[in-house]
Amino acid sequence: MDALKKFDKFIATEDAHEKEPDAIRSNYDLNPTAPKDRTWRKYNYVLIWLQSAVNVNEFNTGASLIASTGLPYGQVIGACILGIVVACFFTVVNARVGSSYHIGYPTYARAVYGTRLFYFFVFVRLFVAIIWNSVQSYYGSKMLDVMFRCIFGHKWVNLPNHLPESAQITTRGMVAFFLYWLLQMPLMWVHPRQIRWFFTFKSFFTPMALTGLFIFCMIRGHGPGNWDVGAKGVSTLSTGNTWMSVVNTVMGTLSPMIINQPDISRYARNKSDTVLYQAIGFIPSKIVVLLFGMASTCAIYRAYGQAYWNMWDLFDAILDHQWGAGARTGIFFCSLAFMVATAGTNIFANSIPFACDLSGLLPRYFTILRAQILAGVLIWAIVPWKFLANATQFLTFLGSYSIFVAPLLGGLLADYYVLRRGNLHVPSLYTRSPQGAYYYYKGFNLWGLGAWCLSPVLGIPGLYNAYHPGALNKVASEIYSSGWLYTFICGFVLHAALGTIFKTKIYPDQHAETPKTWEYMTETDGFFEEDAPIGGVGYPGSVDYYSERSENDSNDEEKLKVITSIKSTGGLIM
Repeated sequence: MDALKKFDKFIATEDAHEKEPDAIRSNYDLNPTAPKDRTWRKYNYVLIWLQSAVNVNEFNTGASLIASTGLPYGQVIGACILGIVVACFFTVVNARVGSSYHIGYPTYARAVYGTRLFYFFVFVRLFVAIIWNSVQSYYGSKMLDVMFRCIFGHKWVNLPNHLPESAQITTRGMVAFFLYWLLQMPLMWVHPRQIRWFFTFKSFFTPMALTGLFIFCMIRGHGPGNWDVGAKGVSTLSTGNTWMSVVNTVMGTLSPMIINQPDISRYARNKSDTVLYQAIGFIPSKIVVLLFGMASTCAIYRAYGQAYWNMWDLFDAILDHQWGAGARTGIFFCSLAFMVATAGTNIFANSIPFACDLSGLLPRYFTILRAQILAGVLIWAIVPWKFLANATQFLTFLGSYSIFVAPLLGGLLADYYVLRRGNLHVPSLYTRSPQGAYYYYKGFNLWGLGAWCLSPVLGIPGLYNAYHPGALNKVASEIYSSGWLYTFICGFVLHAALGTIFKTKIYPDQHAETPKTWEYMTETDGFFEEDAPIGGVGYPGSVDYYSERSENDSNDEEKLKVITSIKSTGGLIM
């Protein structure tokens, strides 16, 4: 037993507050981000979306929607653009809490759902993040497989298979997956405050490959023609509902990255960095990739007579038809770019959220960096090639996951913007004391849980119909086709209404009379004067706060004046 205790002490993370009464176990990554670690610049928030947009899935999303919805391409493009703009709006507004109080999603969830119930909502996000982390890694390995074909030709294509059929993967596929895993794994050892350099590199490298591929497809197919990609899907929905389903699809695919925003925005130096600059990176890049993907797929259909929905199938088709030194070189570099793109998107959308969540669930043993490394190891445990081959119904569930994530986002936004008006008491996020602001009922926000549980009800019949086509009437399918929008609205309205009825507690009992004007607490980073600092962040003057800020931050002097004014007027803003 002594040996186990010593080992436990050796691997445990440090927490200066763990011995305090009612303290919630924390670690450096769960504490508010200290000024010296707020390393993300304005351009990083532009480039992160540019690097995220260029990936395998987004390239073919538009063309897939044209083929499956039966709508004219103009309407599909319009619906996709609307979905992107709306998704950008939610991205920006959900980033506010992270950039204002420098906390990630697992910590903020305590304010919304209580200091015990928050574990469930952290697990909700973690569960799917680890699955998609593995699946995206498999997609990346398919790009590496194409690269090896470009290098070795038929020697790679005809590589003898020594695996049984039950493995559901060939030796060739396993080698590509293993090598991709080795190449991606070093990125798991990079903390989010430093990974911005990789995102910056990727944002310049991958668009060149995307543009080159687009130009080749346009030349080869003499343009997209009438945007025909073969047999059109016949939708059972009305035109209006079909159009809304396209918007809903775009919103659903971007939903995880919207929820993840606090985990990235917490590293911003200023709140404004996550507003305009994210929009500049988000909207144009998403629209360009969507249009390039649609046009390229339609042009290749004109040239080869077949539409290719997977990027690796498209590259293989080009090699089949254009085999030669030029095509092999071009496809090699395109595959390399999209392989790197997949790794970047995977880190941003899956690895970092999983790591933040596991750190929130098991803070004694996992920091973000440790959890990212574990995420890399668990890629093998998911066995993604078996998952993709056999889990059709489970993939249906993952596709419908948005009806459970959307009301979660609705609750987060209703809590911050309506109920609290942007005011958080950061020390209350780290205690289960009944006097804290987020104790609710023994650490459980029961009415918040009820709002979340009730919101997906509208979409559940449609979800059942997705598993059993034709089992229910057309109305269920129409509601489900816009499930993200409906469940988000329900989650937002119910959370705001119930929070108003049950009178959400804004501040600890001893500060109940503190002003509740918009983001009043941001001027002191969420601390009152008597609060002890947490992780090098606290009430100005209680820590050597400003010496850690960059000398380029011109807001420091003005912020000091505002705080001094607040103190001198007894807490009133003049």
